[in-house]
Amino acid sequence: MLAPFLGERYNIALNHNETDIMTNSWQDIITQQSTLSLKDDAISSHCFMPLPQLGILSITGEEAQNFLQNLLTNNVNSLAINQSQLSGFCNAKGRLFAIFQLIRREGGYQIIIPKTMCTTLMQRLSMYVLRAKVTITNISDITAIIGLNSSSEHAVVELKFANNVLIHDDQEPTSRSLCIAPIEHATEILNQLDQEQWKLAPQEIWDRLEIEAGLATIYPETKEKFTPQQVNLDLVNGVSFNKGCYPGQEVVARLHYLGKPSRRMFVAKVATHEQPIVGDEIITKAGDVAGHIVRTQLKDDNTLQLLLSLKLSEQHNPLFIKESLPVTIVSSQFD
Repeated sequence: MLAPFLGERYNIALNHNETDIMTNSWQDIITQQSTLSLKDDAISSHCFMPLPQLGILSITGEEAQNFLQNLLTNNVNSLAINQSQLSGFCNAKGRLFAIFQLIRREGGYQIIIPKTMCTTLMQRLSMYVLRAKVTITNISDITAIIGLNSSSEHAVVELKFANNVLIHDDQEPTSRSLCIAPIEHATEILNQLDQEQWKLAPQEIWDRLEIEAGLATIYPETKEKFTPQQVNLDLVNGVSFNKGCYPGQEVVARLHYLGKPSRRMFVAKVATHEQPIVGDEIITKAGDVAGHIVRTQLKDDNTLQLLLSLKLSEQHNPLFIKESLPVTIVSSQFD
């Protein structure tokens, strides 16, 4: 139980700056989280996961909607306030610079992305601002992101968080959601989760769940490496084919309407305790390159879960990482 731990911190708020105390509580719970083991029982009931590996960019200004609509793969105009959608940002050749959840807010938009990508994406988006009335801000250090997962589709709703805190992607089941709030409110949220007997789980569990759902992301090592189709972004409602132009749109649309992807993404596993680097090659028995690692996370001490972008011609052949570790394909999204 977390209540005594958090309560002790919260009770001394009158003797210190309240924001500092709450920030310390948030950091302390992340430290406690890092000591947890990656066991399946962590997701057997209601669990929550602070997600310090994720960052947030805020896009505000009276032209923010048009700015994003003209840049992203999905239809930004279709978003309601406090609703999210999966989207991508491509270069002119149709290669993904980033994949992220985009949330519409009352006063703008938020982009949820790996923290290692925040500065890079912010710099690239800023190149398109020109004279547009748009401001891009990295608010990662002042915002708490908490992942929620439950075996019951009603458990998250029963928490009764405010609409601007609990975020759902309409394409995702309601059993898995994000809580996003200013970091000074983190302790209040964590206390409520504890009172409702939600269990603290490692942040890596969130990555596992996203891999199992077939949700790709882009890291600094893989930016501009994959087209949307090569990581199945079009199959998880991350691409709109009737929204109009954006960078790379012609390439992405041509492949959709006139061609057929030669690569697709697969969920796979490998018996190993070592975690390879995203972007590493997947090779055939003959040593030829069959694809690349998109995302990876240890499931336990002996099993690695992966998302792989593979040539369709190689999907049924023996495949390996690090030249000798056999890869087992678990599932795909297009069979």
